[in-house]
Amino acid sequence: MARRRRARSRYWLSYLYAGIGAMLLVAAFLLLYPVRQVDGFSTDLRINMGANLLDLVLAALVLQPLILILSRNAVRRRNRLDYWEVIRRVEKAEDRVDIWKHWTGLLESQYETAFVAAVRDALDRGVRFRIMLTDPSSPDAAERARQVAPTDAIVLMRQNIERLDAVLNDLPALHRELLQVRVSSVGPAHAFYRIDDWLTYGLFRDRRVSDSSQREVRVQGDLGELALESFENRWNGTGLMRIADHYRMRLRFTVRDEAAEHDLRYVVHDGEHWVNVHPAALSHAFHPDHEVSMEGNGHKRYVLADATPDKRDRVMAFYTAKYGADHGAVLLRLIDG
Repeated sequence: MARRRRARSRYWLSYLYAGIGAMLLVAAFLLLYPVRQVDGFSTDLRINMGANLLDLVLAALVLQPLILILSRNAVRRRNRLDYWEVIRRVEKAEDRVDIWKHWTGLLESQYETAFVAAVRDALDRGVRFRIMLTDPSSPDAAERARQVAPTDAIVLMRQNIERLDAVLNDLPALHRELLQVRVSSVGPAHAFYRIDDWLTYGLFRDRRVSDSSQREVRVQGDLGELALESFENRWNGTGLMRIADHYRMRLRFTVRDEAAEHDLRYVVHDGEHWVNVHPAALSHAFHPDHEVSMEGNGHKRYVLADATPDKRDRVMAFYTAKYGADHGAVLLRLIDG
């Protein structure tokens, strides 16, 4: 639908230019026709037409490409990111919106209602969204939280994911395909907002990026293409998860001849998977004869094991960062069976 509107817009502009050209030709004829008998008219006309053609060639071959290059690579610098301007651009978006942040202020309380409404309207127009946020239990999230302290970045990252999950659950199936959200264990290279051909990015420092200097560029420019290439490489890279996979992992428990599947909350720490077996899988997890297999890797067998109190406390801190406080959680580690 959005593509059809853009096509109609381009055709309308072509018709406008053709109409203006026709009007100029008619005006030129009406001005020149009465003075066609003046001495030297033909010579002056040829001289003027030749000069105008030469100007046209110089403009088309030299000036226009130069202007286009300068315009394409123009950089506009701002002292901070204006979230309301971003929302207004989303309201007018026709093709694509890409966001790459640890977390975005657009989903904080003062902007969330307006942003979500703009997203819903844009989805109705067929606009595609790709949003990439950082796993609050990852080391990169902890490092960013240290940089922006006392801002509680971990809570903001977790709330971003929770709110997007709620938005996705309220959307019709068709719109869910247009709104893609991924959670990354690796933080972004820079703060990144792209809406159609407009792109703004800022570098990470010891404060929130929205309060730091921003560079606004065109996606088709050199800087815009570099920033977009970085986003595309990460979006198509490894280690990204959908929100559902970020929240839970499916394990199949086998105890003698009985089997049961459970979707369990989990956290990854130092490359190891820790799952919360309380309350659904307690009886299976603590049975001495249990075996565990993971969805998608059914041939490999694991068992669940406890750890020292110090290790468990460290893992619990990452689990709390991901899900919030859960005093009833029972975390066990997946090890090779």
